[in-house]
Amino acid sequence: MNKPQNGGVLLTTDKTSYRPLFETKSQRKNALLSFILVSLLIMLISCKGENKQSVKLTGDTEIDALSAAIGKNPDDANLYFQRARKFYDKGSYDMTINDMMKAMTIDSLNPDFYHLLSDAYLDYMNSNGALNAMNKVLSIYPERIPSLLKMAELKYILEDYDGSILTLNEIIRLDQNNAEAYFMLGNNFRALSDSERAKNAYQTAVEMDSKLTDAWISLGELYEEKKDPKALTYYESAILSDPASMQALHAKAYYLQNHGKINEAKEIYRQIILTDRTYTDAYLNSGLLYMEQDSFDRAYEQFDLMASVSPTNYQGFYYRGIVNNLMGNKEKAILDLESALRLNPKDKKTEEALNTLKTSK
Repeated sequence: MNKPQNGGVLLTTDKTSYRPLFETKSQRKNALLSFILVSLLIMLISCKGENKQSVKLTGDTEIDALSAAIGKNPDDANLYFQRARKFYDKGSYDMTINDMMKAMTIDSLNPDFYHLLSDAYLDYMNSNGALNAMNKVLSIYPERIPSLLKMAELKYILEDYDGSILTLNEIIRLDQNNAEAYFMLGNNFRALSDSERAKNAYQTAVEMDSKLTDAWISLGELYEEKKDPKALTYYESAILSDPASMQALHAKAYYLQNHGKINEAKEIYRQIILTDRTYTDAYLNSGLLYMEQDSFDRAYEQFDLMASVSPTNYQGFYYRGIVNNLMGNKEKAILDLESALRLNPKDKKTEEALNTLKTSK
């Protein structure tokens, strides 16, 4: 017997021992057909395996469950939509867009698909994609009011105020009692510095729907700009429209703060913090009020809580640094200001305060 050569392949030189595997044409033909069928079967199994492998686990229970459901029902557009919404909530806008594009190849008539796609494009810094998505849905449903409102809002965000107003006028033509359209008209007029028309639009909105808290707040702000004491009445109406609105409570507290009613303002800020510990503006404004009263310990407490609750907000670290310096804690102040500057490298006042501390004796 010959020894294996060439990496273990056994070679033979005995020509008489060789016999063809298939002696007839029929055998060769059948073997070829069998080979082709087996190859196709392997390719099919391979493709299925690749599809399963393409559904990657993310570690998110809800997203992975939806991915598994999609693997079993790849033609269910709503599953892609549900997963896209989860991706959107997590800021994965590219994945959102991918899922929505897939969903729309299955169902191109669902208006909610276009709305989510538009949002994802906008947050992905692709305004043209956002507009194209809304233009497409309005080409299918030209008088669909939720889509028209969405388009008006998008144009407002993109500072196309005239375009937004035209869209809102179309909504009012279709539905004269649409309070949301009047509220958005007020936003556009306000952006165009047309305060009187903005007031009229907001007033019409709240007359149609007294629960439009944002419209009440906007009215209060417009009257406050004119130093009209009616502003407080509108802020109180905002709270009545939604007692759970932290924005309405904050608006009233800020008004009181600016008009010398410090204790009343602080009490509202305390109420906000007890209700929603993530509402950072309450810590900020409350801390500033304590600073004005030279109550540095209490101010420090507010800014320290703010930095803890919102560790990516540079203002908590900036003001905690300022208070630390006022309390004689220079080294801690420097550390806080350095943290603030890392979070917001372009903030000049933080940079100047840090440089002043580092160069002072």
